[in-house]
Amino acid sequence: MKKRQYTGDEKLSVVLEMMKGQKTITQICKEQGISEALAYRWRDEALEGMKAGLSDKRKMRQVAPDAEKERLLKIIGQQTVIIEFQKKIAHEFSA
Repeated sequence: MKKRQYTGDEKLSVVLEMMKGQKTITQICKEQGISEALAYRWRDEALEGMKAGLSDKRKMRQVAPDAEKERLLKIIGQQTVIIEFQKKIAHEFSA
């Protein structure tokens, strides 16, 4: 027997119904035809997602500047080699 695949909207509907507190978890699960363990797992996943969404974004942005810094340092290094080579050629022609 195949496991039923639930959409994100279906899971969200169950979690929101749980959070409203107007019905018991047992009632919600019977109406939706799911186990209480599954409902609690969806709730926990939703809470983790909310926590991640509200976390400090500055830490996440820290990665991008480091990568950009490395990229720019590489370009500077390449340009330095070109400039030094051009100086050497210019010096040989002027001598």
